[in-house]
Amino acid sequence: MTHSFKTPRLLLRRLTGADAGELLQTTGDPSVMRYWAPGPDVNEAQSAERIAQINEHWRRYGFGDWGVCEPLSGRLIGFCGLHHIVGMDEVNVGYALEPSRWRQGLGSELCRYLLRLGFEDLSLTEIVAVIDPRNVASRRLAEKCDLQIWKCFVWQGNERIAYRVRRGEWEQASVGERRDSSNGT
Repeated sequence: MTHSFKTPRLLLRRLTGADAGELLQTTGDPSVMRYWAPGPDVNEAQSAERIAQINEHWRRYGFGDWGVCEPLSGRLIGFCGLHHIVGMDEVNVGYALEPSRWRQGLGSELCRYLLRLGFEDLSLTEIVAVIDPRNVASRRLAEKCDLQIWKCFVWQGNERIAYRVRRGEWEQASVGERRDSSNGT
């Protein structure tokens, strides 16, 4: 899989150890990471370890998380991707962006792009979004991107809701979206 992609407004690229300081701006922010286990990174070393784990996932599965960058400046503003979660066989879609980028539709843009990538390029049969039930914004985003509640469970001592979409469901929803956009609706 290629090392970088462009969405309409963002650049996605593989993370390197040199990104740890910049990534800490996102992963160290308590408001960004309040629903993530185990919580925010406390220093650059923890962000570097996060990047090492992301890159190990890439080595093992051939896909994973990318850094999310502003396309003109190249500044890292978060991360996103498709990845396995410890103790689960399913592939999870996830993202985290710095607060200055919230409520601009970037989460929807990333999620839709990652679903397309997962189903069309990786030939996944289903994708899940594992979300803290208190994270209303992420739950709305999952529903907006055609994921449906699949199950509630406890993961690493934390309550979670798993949303899911299967490839056939996503294909049907995508055909409808393409038809609507070609009709100008």
